[in-house]
Amino acid sequence: MIEVLVIVPYEELLHEYEEAIAKAHDPRVHFTTSFMYGTDARNLSRASDYDIIVVRGMTSRALSEKYPETTIVDIKMDAFDVSSALLEAKKKFPGIRKIGLILPSSSICSASILTELLGIEVVMREVRGEEHMESTLREMVKEGCEVFIGGLTLKRVSEKMGLEYVHIKTGPSAIESSIKDAITAAHILDRERSRLGLMKSLVNNTPDSLLIIDDKGKITAANHAASSFFRRPDLVGMDAKELFPLEIYSVCDDVEVVQTIGDQTVLITEHPVHIEGEKRATYVSLRLVEDIRRTEKKIRSKLQEKGLTAKYSFSDIVTEQVEMKQLVAKALRYAHVEGNVLLTGETGTGKELFVQSMHNASPRRDKPFVAVNCAALSEQLLESELFGYTEGSFTGAQKGGKTGLFELAQGGTIFLDEIGEMPIRFQAKLLRVIQEREIRKIGGDEFIPVDVRIMSATNQNIPDLIEKGLFRRDLYYRINLLTLHIPPLRERLDDIPAIFKRFVERKSKALNIVPPMVEKDALECLKGYSWPGNIRELRNVAERAVIFSSSNCITRDTLKEIDVSVGEKKASEEKKIPLTSEELYRRYVESGLTLNDFALSIGISRTTLWRKFKVLNN
Repeated sequence: MIEVLVIVPYEELLHEYEEAIAKAHDPRVHFTTSFMYGTDARNLSRASDYDIIVVRGMTSRALSEKYPETTIVDIKMDAFDVSSALLEAKKKFPGIRKIGLILPSSSICSASILTELLGIEVVMREVRGEEHMESTLREMVKEGCEVFIGGLTLKRVSEKMGLEYVHIKTGPSAIESSIKDAITAAHILDRERSRLGLMKSLVNNTPDSLLIIDDKGKITAANHAASSFFRRPDLVGMDAKELFPLEIYSVCDDVEVVQTIGDQTVLITEHPVHIEGEKRATYVSLRLVEDIRRTEKKIRSKLQEKGLTAKYSFSDIVTEQVEMKQLVAKALRYAHVEGNVLLTGETGTGKELFVQSMHNASPRRDKPFVAVNCAALSEQLLESELFGYTEGSFTGAQKGGKTGLFELAQGGTIFLDEIGEMPIRFQAKLLRVIQEREIRKIGGDEFIPVDVRIMSATNQNIPDLIEKGLFRRDLYYRINLLTLHIPPLRERLDDIPAIFKRFVERKSKALNIVPPMVEKDALECLKGYSWPGNIRELRNVAERAVIFSSSNCITRDTLKEIDVSVGEKKASEEKKIPLTSEELYRRYVESGLTLNDFALSIGISRTTLWRKFKVLNN
């Protein structure tokens, strides 16, 4: 509920306002009326109890100055109110020759037009403050003004000076207009409060400590995590120097630094907040290095699984289609040049197979091949993994520091998988590495030259991400000097039999059994399926078929037994049903499938499923 206080300067107006408010009833707005004027209204001590104050004349300006945080709605004087007061003066003082009109704004009406309409000379003055009223009246008396017309401030000064006056009263039009303005302002304020409430909830539910520091070094906002970290219930208003020995908030550029505060070592990230090109404040986040280290340990094993070598070559790419053979030929040409390559295509189409093949066919074949999944890491972890850190740069840092993946890939190739998921702020750091061909470790002072070829892959539409502000245009131009689009398996139906047989042979060899024959009707069944998981899904089906085959032959019945015949329908239905993370996890446990097989069975990528399950662990 938005609270509105209406202050009127005379009792008659109070009743008129109460009647108008009753007609304009709004359930989201509560009006309170009060009869005050002059000094009483300006010294109103209850202004902070209200969201909006409706008030007239000079009192409005005085309240605006005294309570800048409160929304003030003016009861505006209009031409009808002024004309009514002039006619009253003409009747009350017959024979007058010159009238002095005192208004808060000269735009309300024209003195020359009023003179012509009344047949009496009207002299108009604009007075915005009570301190100028008396001197203005003296000047107008010297000019021959006999009667004065204006608001209650004029009335009070005129009585003091013994001058004749007529009070301009607020008419129905001005009353209705001010109420409408107050309700409109209330609706805007209500929406803004809801938006700020959601933002506050979002900020207070993040585990990182967040602060906003103004240009004077004072904390203007802090979330619950920050209050808990500093053990102070109210950080707002404090001098940030009491919390940060290093004045990192005084600089204009982004800063990341590791500091020990109290008994905790934290990674402090500082980002200037610019409004209309001018720095107005600084956004500071603090994250415990120990938390980063624990997260890093969980992810590090995943990063190391692929090792530093590329296992595949172009001979591993099975295809019978002319278009795919042309694509392989293009990739082979790309392998022999030094430009950065961007591969696009759906999940499971074999983008990494092409990347490894190009590396193994390139002059860098004897150098390291390093792969990193950008979607699996936060901005801080990406910097730690890609660039490394020095010994002692934070608590828990391993002795001797850590070599980053760019250094590990020295002379070879680094593969940035799912680059479309890379945090936007980290993209600027990657762009600098590409441009300068050098890195700097976290906590280090020196720049280390790196000679690596960058290959990237994404299943997203990067130009769309650029339009949404989620990907840097300049980085896009740097990573896609050479581009390859890998088509989905549904566009390569003629390749399915050969690829399937290749996977059957590999799995049979791994199990040390004779590869089963694959009947023609089974291959036709495979070609009739849309393969939302692409080649990765086809490989899983082949391996399951080898395992579940009860004879030395894979038939259509074998595929039905492992649900391939209904896979398309199930995937289609699954995509239409918005499942919660909890529901997905329940179905996964009940299915008895591997994470990868379950993802394929419902038609989403393994990475998407992993992210949904990750929410449950946080």
